[in-house]
Amino acid sequence: MRALMIREDVPPGELRRLAKTEDDPRVLRRVLAIAAALGGMSREAAARIAGMDRQTLRDWVIRYNRGGPAGLSDHWGDGRPCRLAEGQQATLKAIVLQGPDPERDGVSTWRLVDLCRIVRERFGVTYSETGMGRLMHDLDLSWQTPRPRHAETDRAAREAFKKGFAAALSQIAADHPEAERIEVWFQDEARVGQKGRMVRRRFQRGMRPRMVKGQRCRSACIFGAVCPARDTGAAPVLTHVSVAAMNLLLEEVAAQLPAGTHAAMLIGNAGWHTAHDLRVPPNITLVRLPPYSPELNAIEKVRQYLRDRYLAGRPLPGTRAVIEACRAAWNNLIAEAGRIRPLADFEGARKVNP
Repeated sequence: MRALMIREDVPPGELRRLAKTEDDPRVLRRVLAIAAALGGMSREAAARIAGMDRQTLRDWVIRYNRGGPAGLSDHWGDGRPCRLAEGQQATLKAIVLQGPDPERDGVSTWRLVDLCRIVRERFGVTYSETGMGRLMHDLDLSWQTPRPRHAETDRAAREAFKKGFAAALSQIAADHPEAERIEVWFQDEARVGQKGRMVRRRFQRGMRPRMVKGQRCRSACIFGAVCPARDTGAAPVLTHVSVAAMNLLLEEVAAQLPAGTHAAMLIGNAGWHTAHDLRVPPNITLVRLPPYSPELNAIEKVRQYLRDRYLAGRPLPGTRAVIEACRAAWNNLIAEAGRIRPLADFEGARKVNP
């Protein structure tokens, strides 16, 4: 077979330079094979160094002669077009995002088989479960566990709180002219018991790991408060929740504040947060969150991290063991430099605290 001529408008050195910037290893081999052939290497040897035979190299030479270096890239087709029109895809996506109505539809979540039925009944198009799974991926929809939300959450109050948070901090600064800076703290309680919780862990594929889960009911409570700006916090560990316990926490936070600093502490609406005999130190102002809005309290992720990282899967024989485990978990959290700041990430805290 007569050797096929290779276009020479791009010198071998330039092809090798292009190869250094190529991310696709298949295209890289093609470029190097053609550069080697242009540099005087035999076609057989050039094909061998690229891991191909002479006929394959000849095919790529034809593509190169036709389109230059760009012709060596793979041009995949778009595949079979979706059987649903764009408007139908948008309607299906809206149905999935809205989710089923348990009272009307009788189910709490859509399975693939349910979506296949909906598409068949509404649009007259038949999908297999595998095909519907691919369609969900193409629509940028994934299978997720929802975040919990209380049924009585007032969304308007939550949005109003977020919009007015900066103004509330400005008012606190005006009410305390002696303070050189306002520091945002987040407070909440975490109950930790002997039952513990299950957390994900890496394990041999195809096998399900086991983890200790207690069945007894002794517990303790971490009264925690964190400051993302200084990556610090305070947390007495007690066996019960009460106004006295809250007073202990406030005293501890007040003692940790640097001179000239006033703390704006975001808290919930529990009875021990609103009691008349609550003693609030002069360098702390309590900012109450809207009812049933835990997502506005950045310490929620800290509480989850403590449970998942340090307190899951542990046999705790009694109340004293629960208390010691909680104390050790909190001390480990404080010892992790830079850990609290990303966990308690809150827009208002980032804006106010330098």
